[in-house]
Amino acid sequence: MDTALILPMLTAFGMGSIITVGVQFWLNAKLERDTRSFKERREAYLGLLEAYHRAAVEGTDEAAKNFAYWQMRCEIVSPSAVRDAIAKIVETNGLGEERFMAHERLKEEMRRDLKIING
Repeated sequence: MDTALILPMLTAFGMGSIITVGVQFWLNAKLERDTRSFKERREAYLGLLEAYHRAAVEGTDEAAKNFAYWQMRCEIVSPSAVRDAIAKIVETNGLGEERFMAHERLKEEMRRDLKIING
């Protein structure tokens, strides 16, 4: 085999390997970020729902403060659609039909954000 042909072939395979490693690294880093983000949002949403339940059942100042804490955590990690739905829950406290619609919107926005398929 001609040495003039070997050098370009080695270079081509070497560059391909370098590109492959770079793409794999980028994909793994993106997957890790996406997984961490999902876990943070899921934890915040579950905490908010538990605090919301506790505030509704107990009606204490402590329960209200706990809800406010989880609301703040959700504001840090959630998209604006979820933040708006949470604000609507707070605004419609005790307003019957509006409150029901706010509940439905919050569930829908959380499902959408977590990419949970409605079945």
